[in-house]
Amino acid sequence: MNIFFENIYNFSFFFNTGFGIFTFVCIYILFVLLILPASWLSLLSGFLYGSYLGSIIVFISATIGASVAFFVSKSFFAKKLKNLFSLYPKLSVMEKVVEKGGLKLIFLARLSPIFPFSILNYFYGLNNVKFRDFALGLLGIIPGTFLYCSIGSLSKSIQELKNVQSPNNLYITSIGIISTFLVVYFSAKYSREYFEKS
Repeated sequence: MNIFFENIYNFSFFFNTGFGIFTFVCIYILFVLLILPASWLSLLSGFLYGSYLGSIIVFISATIGASVAFFVSKSFFAKKLKNLFSLYPKLSVMEKVVEKGGLKLIFLARLSPIFPFSILNYFYGLNNVKFRDFALGLLGIIPGTFLYCSIGSLSKSIQELKNVQSPNNLYITSIGIISTFLVVYFSAKYSREYFEKS
């Protein structure tokens, strides 16, 4: 990671060009697809481009990466999961909960910091989630994205950026706690309804 930041610093002028921004977007997409932590890239985006432009670049990058992961999962892995569901019917509860929760559960999960962004992209592709709901649910990453980019924009040097800890903002933390509670609540509710109907 240190080598990565040093290289970014050496080529910071490059990343402020049109092609540099395109390169940054491609790197971010690759991180999302490979399920690598992209929070450092969000901080870096704020450092390189500022709070607002940095947030836009991260959101676009995350959306593209998430969408590709969603379709890859749905195209190549969903059928295998269906076979697994047929062998273990109780696993289908998870699919039914996500299907019934739809956009509401997807959006709340995106707000919650507990659920890893990249893993959720593949997870939703395995279930009967409509792409429209999946795409709208990505709006839930905006508060966290803006917070990370804003903190990154306050760093005066790449060294200072390397020492930044995960942001602990009361507003974002409150949203995360509430959204996590609601995800657990609705998941339990839909699971209970499924078992009652079964």
